Amino acid sequence: MAKAKQLPSGMWRAQVYAGKDANGRRIYKSFTESTERKANLAALEWQERYKEIASDSSNLTVEQAIDEYMRLKSNLLSPSTIRFLDNAKRNHLKSIRTVKLNKLTQNIIQNAINTEAEKNSPKTVKNIYGILTVILRQYRSDWAIPKITLPQQKRPATKALNKQQIAKLLYSIDGDIIEIPILLALWLGLRRSEILALKWDNIDFEKNTIRIEEAMVPDKDHKMVVKSTKTTYSTRTLNLPPYIAEKLKELPKDGDRIFNISPGLLSKHFPRLCQNIGIGRFKFHDLRRSMATVGITLNIADKLIMARGGWNNIQTMKNIYQVVLENDLNEADMLINNYFESILLKAKNRSKSAKNMQHEMQHKRPTT
Repeated sequence: MAKAKQLPSGMWRAQVYAGKDANGRRIYKSFTESTERKANLAALEWQERYKEIASDSSNLTVEQAIDEYMRLKSNLLSPSTIRFLDNAKRNHLKSIRTVKLNKLTQNIIQNAINTEAEKNSPKTVKNIYGILTVILRQYRSDWAIPKITLPQQKRPATKALNKQQIAKLLYSIDGDIIEIPILLALWLGLRRSEILALKWDNIDFEKNTIRIEEAMVPDKDHKMVVKSTKTTYSTRTLNLPPYIAEKLKELPKDGDRIFNISPGLLSKHFPRLCQNIGIGRFKFHDLRRSMATVGITLNIADKLIMARGGWNNIQTMKNIYQVVLENDLNEADMLINNYFESILLKAKNRSKSAKNMQHEMQHKRPTT
């Protein structure tokens, strides 16, 4: 039985063993209460419930399984993942929500996925099916998960600013309420969540560096919470351009966080700003995509662009974030066309020269 220990804050915390993660590491569930008795009682109640589920977990319904999975992994999953799981439980898989795991069949699952595909994007359907496979592996490990046909994913429509649009944007945002967040996203490739989580301690004005080590995201109750960065590769230190450093120095230091703004301000204000200055409609996330695309234009090595943007998967960066701009495509077309035309011209000239030489030889009089 777990025994609660008093924390420096005066609260009491009890921990109980809750299985192992995918890498075989032991997982512990924590319960913090105002008294030792309450902490021990909460831990005991959860432990008894966990034993009951573990002994016959296949009797759980899909909805119950998602709930239990969230409870089991609450200390390990990011707020964004928990939010997605909670949303999937409430708004998706309605046809099998109350079906027990041991009653699921290939046809039942396929029909549920077909229903989801009627009203959701292929990517969303794939993510929902991913949740289903996770809980089946967790609570019905004896069953070989059947092969399910998913809708074919479409290549996402991605946009990035070209050189002229970037120039107009940089000229127009001077003094705008989100000027510095725009610069950080476009120039350094920061995510919106990373910008919102930035603290003054992350800036070293002497060395002109910026440290990205946290992200601010909404949880399942839509409250903004701070978590670690999206991946280990996302935790990074970048050189801070002097132009942005000077802009940051002009900001008032009101608390630990640099920006006390809502994510909605960035998401809503930026598209309107782009339209007002006449460069078209762009999303705030397109700024990060534009940084990756600039890397292509400047022939910067992929691994260096990945390090700057905090990507851990080169295919994700190339397929989703790097965009072929029309001007660059036209220039590439011209270079390739010129290459083949020059080869064709040389071939024609050689052929013409050969014919002329043959003609001259045929009409040349023999010497006596």
